[in-house]
Amino acid sequence: MRPSDDSLAHPLPAGMRDLLPEESRALSALGRGLMASFELFGYQRVTVPVFEYAAVLERGLGALDPREVLRFVEPESGEVVALRPDMTPQIARLVATRLGDAPGPARLAYEGSVVRLRRERARRHRQIPQAGIELIGSAAPDGDFEVLEVACSALGRAGLGQFVLDLGHARVAGALLEACPEPARWGLTEALTQKDSAELERRAKRAGLEAGLSRALSALTELCGGAEIWPEARRVLAAGPAGPGLHELEQVWERATRSQLAPAIVVDLGEVRDLGYYTGVTFQILAEGPGAAVGAGGRYDGLLGLFGAPRPAAGFAVALDHLSWALGESSARPAPRVLVAGDARVLSALRALGVSATEAPREIWEHARAWHFSHVLTLGAGSARLERVADRAGSDLPWAEPALLAASVAQALGKERNS
Repeated sequence: MRPSDDSLAHPLPAGMRDLLPEESRALSALGRGLMASFELFGYQRVTVPVFEYAAVLERGLGALDPREVLRFVEPESGEVVALRPDMTPQIARLVATRLGDAPGPARLAYEGSVVRLRRERARRHRQIPQAGIELIGSAAPDGDFEVLEVACSALGRAGLGQFVLDLGHARVAGALLEACPEPARWGLTEALTQKDSAELERRAKRAGLEAGLSRALSALTELCGGAEIWPEARRVLAAGPAGPGLHELEQVWERATRSQLAPAIVVDLGEVRDLGYYTGVTFQILAEGPGAAVGAGGRYDGLLGLFGAPRPAAGFAVALDHLSWALGESSARPAPRVLVAGDARVLSALRALGVSATEAPREIWEHARAWHFSHVLTLGAGSARLERVADRAGSDLPWAEPALLAASVAQALGKERNS
């Protein structure tokens, strides 16, 4: 059966995309840089499969919403499998089965794509490239601080100069909501998500909540900011079910602030993101541009127990698309790529020095612009000229045998890159 004309004109399933050379190269470089930052803290790379048995993912994530997860039947076994919407349950499965006897803590890093439906109004990609870490076997608060330190350090080394570290705790809002009658929780959570204190009070009254619990929930809509929130937070929350979570979060906030982990640090005590997944401190890293978190994570002490290996755990993931968008023009320049016209012997000499070099076709400048080469090296009888493709600015280099000429080119590229 021949594909329809429409399938040829639009060959990708909804939410999928191709990355052309420049974007692919930039995201790859960004991922490599983050992984190198993780390695500085002792995190070792692991690779997990792009799909798992649905039962494995459901063990870690709960029931998988068919509107958000792509499933299919594996022909060999007849089992239902799913493309991973999150890598953390896979890491938990890996630690419980393959690394169960290894002494903790385990420091693992990963890079890859998850596949899920994006519900934002814009940029509805299903395939989401990520890089992240999991710290398994280190309890709060030390483990929480380590994950925050790794996250902020990695983003800083990637070139993100301005960002906000937004801290929360699953057992602040979560503990209060658990004290509410179950039929009322969804409506209260919705009002809390929207920071709508008036609606929250109406729903609390309708549910017949005790006055102290109602006041505590209403207070959460206003308890976001910096150091100024803590006196009121202690007054309203410390004696109730949210008290232990509040104390734990304040410890981490004080340490992060004292260490100046991020350019700005805020606290949101009304955070209700993924309450069923996280068990302790949670955080988001926010920056100008993408309209969504650049990175997010937190503590999930209940997950490893679901795989038969209970131990404390925390982690975070960076959305590479969002980080790239936030970096904008401040992202690192790509490595130079040189189109060489005139003497093929110079190609090998340049490559030996780590410079990307390609033999030029007849249409030198058209080819260079179309395929995003940074420079053209033109070799003639007794002459050599290195020019930037962007503006044709260049310099004449002394002609020499190929190795010496390549060294001169590499030196010129290095000076230009560092200028």
